[in-house]
Order: sequence, then structure tokens, then C-alpha cells
Amino acid sequence: MAGLRALFEYGAGVGGTVNYDILNVYNTNTTTAENGGSCCLWTVPEGVSWFAVEIWGGGGGGSGACCCMGGWPGGAGSYSRKFITGLSGDGGESYTICAAGTTNCSTCKCWGCAGYPSFVSINGGAVQACASGGVCGGACCWFMIGDGCGGRQNCQCGSWCGGMGICGSAGAAKGNTFCSSQSWQIMPSAPFTPTGGRVTKNGCSGSASGCAGCDYGGYAAFPGGGGATAGTHNNTLACGAAGAGGLVMIYYPVVS
Repeated sequence: MAGLRALFEYGAGVGGTVNYDILNVYNTNTTTAENGGSCCLWTVPEGVSWFAVEIWGGGGGGSGACCCMGGWPGGAGSYSRKFITGLSGDGGESYTICAAGTTNCSTCKCWGCAGYPSFVSINGGAVQACASGGVCGGACCWFMIGDGCGGRQNCQCGSWCGGMGICGSAGAAKGNTFCSSQSWQIMPSAPFTPTGGRVTKNGCSGSASGCAGCDYGGYAAFPGGGGATAGTHNNTLACGAAGAGGLVMIYYPVVS
């Protein structure tokens, strides 16, 4: 977050320097499919009258593919942040913090999996801030020239709740319908993360039969990056790559 310390001073309504601690919530196994994410119950320390939340949703997963299919990767998770103010300062308030898990490695041809959301809520009460998961990846016959799936699946669009947010971008692809060596995917990263969009290997980088999404693009960028879609040259089924998990960061002032 750019100018983080200055934003804390402004948002908390205080002057001078703000010293703060950070609580990071995420599943430390960032490369395994369906890692389950991470949830915890956080109790506000005594003397803390405000804290800030920064959230990334999980990335969407890439599609599986067969019979000369290629396509585009899953989308990036959305981003949200918010100042939670007006706490008693006596400590003891409890908040549920949940960071999204990774998606599975889709064996379904045509469509991957939508990413999972991350959120912070009052324990047993209202959601204070949230960020949706990324949209699912997809594949078509001969890259983009045909459908072969009997229509289009309605994957979720990006969304967020809180003080400020940015929806994650969808995955993209560039290619030639008749030459797999001239097709590749652009795996999106989540907002305010340093990786940026990552270009996969081209469509002929795998074996003669097919190439799984993780072979094309490796692991999705953590947090919230989209997973690559598989590509094939015959009837062999190849799996799409999992979307990355989410992250929740809690910033709260150090009490001397």
C-alpha cells in the first residue's frame, strides 16, 4: 500500500508517527490445490482503538482441455482495504479473519473454477471488508475459432466491500487458431502486488499430446493470481492450474 504510514496517520486522525504491528493471515502452503485457505479469530489488544484491513481475494483457476483446445487463464482476485475505527480501547473485541484458499486443478474441459473470497467480519456479526475471488479461466476448440462447450458459463465478476477496493482483472490470451506455437496466455496478478501480468510458455511447449496449465505458467502468483488454462493437440485431457490463495493483513498501532 503506497504511503501506508501516512494513510494510517490520516485515517486514524492522529498526528505524528504511527508505529504499528502487522498480522498476516493466509495458508502458508501457497502451491497446493484446494489448500483450504486460512481463518482465525483475532482479539483486539488492550489500548487499540482502531486498526486497518488490507484484503486480497483468491485467483480463479484455469480450465482443463482436450481435443485441440486452448484458451485463457483464470482472473485475479479483487482487493479491498478499510479503517475500522471507534473501538473502545479496552480491548477484547473479536473479529473473524478468513483468507481465501487456492482453487482445484480443473479437469473440466471448457471452464476452470472461480476463485474464493477473503473477508473480515465482527465475530458472529456483519462483514466489515471483503474481496471476491477471480473469474474462472476457459478454453475453446482450436484456441478461439470454435466453441465445443455448448455455450458460455456465467462466472462471477469482481466485487469488494469496505472503504476502498479494486476488482481483479480477467485473464487474457493471444494466439493463432492454426499454430499453437504462436499462442500464449497472460496470467493476471492481483491489484497492488509486485508480480504484474505473467506470460506463459507458448502452446507447443508441452508434449505432442497436451500441456497442463501448471506446465505452461507454473504456480499462480500469490496472493490472488490467476492459474493458467491447459492446452492439447489431440484427445488427451490435461488439467488447468489452480488459482492462488488470498491474503488478509491487519495493521494495528503499537501500544507502549
